[in-house]
Amino acid sequence: MLIGGDFNNRAKQLLALLGALSDNNPDTSVSVEDLVDQLDLDRTELKNLLEYLEGRELIEIVSIGGPFLYGHIKITQKGILKAAKLK
Repeated sequence: MLIGGDFNNRAKQLLALLGALSDNNPDTSVSVEDLVDQLDLDRTELKNLLEYLEGRELIEIVSIGGPFLYGHIKITQKGILKAAKLK
């Protein structure tokens, strides 16, 4: 997987939106479908972004399944801090 400027920008957008949708609460699960609707991501790009963010411990994948491979995710405390720096 190639990580460049566009990919990094999309990861930041996803993390910021996840923070907003979860009200920066690490206990709140957010539907991946809600993220896709707002960010207009394709399945492959979404999978790569989620795996990248999970590898950096910024999100937690909560459920697997559905049209986008992953069903729900949570932002971690580390992700909340990172999202706050993006504002």
